[in-house]
Amino acid sequence: MNAFEVRLDTQTLSKAVRQDEWVAFLRAQRWFSGKGRAILSASPQACCSVDSALSVAVLRVSYGPDDHEDYLLPLLVGTSEELGAIAHVGGRPLLDALSREEGWRRLLEAFGRSRHVGPDLSLCVELLGAAPRQGKFRLGSVDQTNSWSIVGELFVKAYRRLQPGENLDVEVCRFLTRRGGTHTPVLRGVLSVEGSFGEATLLSLQEAIPNLGTGWTLACEQVAQTVDGTETDLAPWALLGRAMADLHRVLASEGPDAIGTLPLHPPDLQAVAVAAMALAREVLTELASTELPPAASGLAQVLRLRTAGLLRRIKAPLIQDGTCHRQRIHGDIHLGQVLWDGSTFSIIDFEGEPGRAVEERRRKQSPAKDLAGMLRSFDYAARAGVPLGTGHAGELLAHEWRNKARKAFRTAYEDAIGAEPFLPSDLVLRNKLVNLFELEKAFYELKYEMRNRPDWVEIPMAGLLDLVGSPA
Repeated sequence: MNAFEVRLDTQTLSKAVRQDEWVAFLRAQRWFSGKGRAILSASPQACCSVDSALSVAVLRVSYGPDDHEDYLLPLLVGTSEELGAIAHVGGRPLLDALSREEGWRRLLEAFGRSRHVGPDLSLCVELLGAAPRQGKFRLGSVDQTNSWSIVGELFVKAYRRLQPGENLDVEVCRFLTRRGGTHTPVLRGVLSVEGSFGEATLLSLQEAIPNLGTGWTLACEQVAQTVDGTETDLAPWALLGRAMADLHRVLASEGPDAIGTLPLHPPDLQAVAVAAMALAREVLTELASTELPPAASGLAQVLRLRTAGLLRRIKAPLIQDGTCHRQRIHGDIHLGQVLWDGSTFSIIDFEGEPGRAVEERRRKQSPAKDLAGMLRSFDYAARAGVPLGTGHAGELLAHEWRNKARKAFRTAYEDAIGAEPFLPSDLVLRNKLVNLFELEKAFYELKYEMRNRPDWVEIPMAGLLDLVGSPA
């Protein structure tokens, strides 16, 4: 691509790219979390040249004197004018390397050296097996927090937001790979960056998992078939329940490198309830001042009328001390985080909920949180998958599918865990615990949708109204 070398450094980037160009680029990216915020400044803090065309920069986005986010940007210098250029360096387009096949391939070639050193940023390579080989390329969806592609037999994932320390996805995948997890990805390599912030993960290589699509795709297809009058096979959802039980069992397993478990004490659950209550009040306050589409406005009014009933349900169940444990869990599991190959599910993406602090995501929690998260996802699919024009009758059929799919999934999960201390043995307490996490998740979803996908706010609002109408 390049006929001559272009070695980008921090100073060159600072001079070549205006702040308004950085801001325009960021606001167009799905992975940028500050879309609704006023940006005070955007400027490169560090940069490392990887080869003659590829560099990696740390871009700092400031919202106030003590409020900023850092992003990792692999940058590619083109040879001729191309669409989507961030800016120009010496008359040549500066591109987001992760939007181009060549950028991904050059990043893979970086694994040929153990280290790439720059004046204020360095790249470190770790391989768990043979060096990566190039192959057929497919660029992943851009509608995600991170970026990914498939190159040959590898799933290559780039982590956009700089989080000091090893990325949680890599941390958990490394452990699961060592333990031989059967429903999770195999980690094959890591590309990290080192700078004044310490170390952070830029890229991970996992063995690509052959699949027919995500659980979300399968669920929405089944919803459409159900509304059309076609009987659907619920067996996959039982398989998903067993896969999640296997995941929890491996994460709780013992050994010299074990992540470990801790007893679930009443104060732990009380802390969950207090945090959920604070979240609920924050979300309801924000909802009152948010401009919504007409249909959503009607639901919001009903929700406001039933606020007292909702808040009364946010309470910690009285589980006997030490009868259950808490452990590392997935933390953000939903139907889009599982891959279906026609006979089994694989569970992916272990970063946790992006809207929560890393320390909170790393914390050991009740497996009931994952169970509740997947139950909420079936509700999402049932509401989002209804074909247009099918009206109230279509919604009722979709809700019937949801209830059956949730039951198949949950029953299989609970049967698979047996006497493991993942959930209370008392069914009443078990339901109260799952209900607490479902309420917390639904409020988290509503907050996320208001800030990122306003057209979807009806789904978590309707889910909350369903939950307030369910048995306590």
